[in-house]
Amino acid sequence: MRKFILGSIAVLLQLVTVHAATPEKKPVAVVVDYTVKSGKEEELLDILREHARLTVEQEPGCLRFEVLQPVNENGSAIPERLMLTELYADENAAAAHAKNPRLPTLLARIRPLLNEEKVTRTIALASFTR
Repeated sequence: MRKFILGSIAVLLQLVTVHAATPEKKPVAVVVDYTVKSGKEEELLDILREHARLTVEQEPGCLRFEVLQPVNENGSAIPERLMLTELYADENAAAAHAKNPRLPTLLARIRPLLNEEKVTRTIALASFTR
């Protein structure tokens, strides 16, 4: 019985430690919404795919990087729109990404292809995956 109680206390202490994480230890998600100049979608898509691949390969704090095509309810692509979702382990990993030496060149390449760029940074409050 004593082993069971001590084991239960250890599990509870681990749970409390996980839930008491400071904000800088919470995952950071970045969502980028692009409105693309007409006829430039494929060029931008190629650049973003390569950037996503390199980010995941080179930055251990990047947990996920997705390049997304917004679609209508019927599944058809919304023209001249692309999105990114990026998930970083914590604020330190997101800050490291922001300092990546590839970013100035990347931004210089993509900004002429855009009509608009909206970046939203978030801290994950809850996350459920299968």
